Amino acid sequence: MKLQIVWIAISLMLFGTAASGQGTAGADAKTDSAQVYFDEGKALLGANKPAEALTCFERAVAINPNYMEGWRGKGVALMFLDRQDEALSATEKALALKPDDLKALKNRGRILMRLGKNEEALKSFQKASELKPDDDEALMGQFAMLRELNRVDDMIKVLDRLIALKPDDPERWLRKAMETAEAGRPEVSLEALNKLDEMLPDNASIPISGGQFQLTKDVIWICRGQDYMALNRLDEALSALDRAVKMDPKNLDGWNIRGTILAKMKKFDEAVASYDKAAQLKPDLADPVYNRACAYALKGDKLKALTDLKKAIAMSGDCKAAASKDEDFKSLWSDPEFKKITE
Repeated sequence: MKLQIVWIAISLMLFGTAASGQGTAGADAKTDSAQVYFDEGKALLGANKPAEALTCFERAVAINPNYMEGWRGKGVALMFLDRQDEALSATEKALALKPDDLKALKNRGRILMRLGKNEEALKSFQKASELKPDDDEALMGQFAMLRELNRVDDMIKVLDRLIALKPDDPERWLRKAMETAEAGRPEVSLEALNKLDEMLPDNASIPISGGQFQLTKDVIWICRGQDYMALNRLDEALSALDRAVKMDPKNLDGWNIRGTILAKMKKFDEAVASYDKAAQLKPDLADPVYNRACAYALKGDKLKALTDLKKAIAMSGDCKAAASKDEDFKSLWSDPEFKKITE
């Protein structure tokens, strides 16, 4: 997608398809002139010209200081120019003229978010939701801020509200599964994955993010396996990954995660075999080689552990720092050769 198209989409989202104006059918020339500058600024913003757009919005409010849409537009232009303090000031002036303007409330939330003022941003999005409870953007803003604030229970409630608006949207269920798993709520994630499983027919896929990603059954089983692993339900985790790699034997993540589960179960030879499969699928990827080194270290095979660790570090320098802190290598931390490799 070209940048210009993205800007047009964003500007339409922030402004709406038309400005409402401040006057009635009998508006005076002052308001009419301000409207002309506003329309020009809106077009320039859609053309990815925020600096030029800002000039137009400033002219609009200079002609009519009570022109709410002009102040709101100025705030948007300043936000895109990353002049967030000024953007906030302009948006606050718009809200002083019309406290219940939905777009301005959401814009204020976005600006406050960019300023790192998460609590204040949350309140702005919440106020927008009070005005329009089914507004996706206001709810998504709340979700983003609650996630940043690590208020997991409240975040889940907002995710449920988003799902209630579009219960047949797989992206919303997938978001709930991913976000709750990351927040340490694997049991909630499993519930969302079960719903996704019901929505997805066998041997089919669901396009996600406009087709950028295809959600398939094997991916759902991999996610389930990770949730079971987080719950220390390792037999179920292994069963889930066995199903995933059976569905798609070329799924690198499936073999890699399966190896991790087997290592946790102290089935080190099987773990190594699983990492071998992953490494065969993508020989230049460090992760399965590093993980195989971990399995060898846990098994007590120092020679193979150090050999694979050297290979992994050669593939990715990040492995060096990781190994020096990885508990899987604890038995080797004091080993001179290990120290030499990880220095």
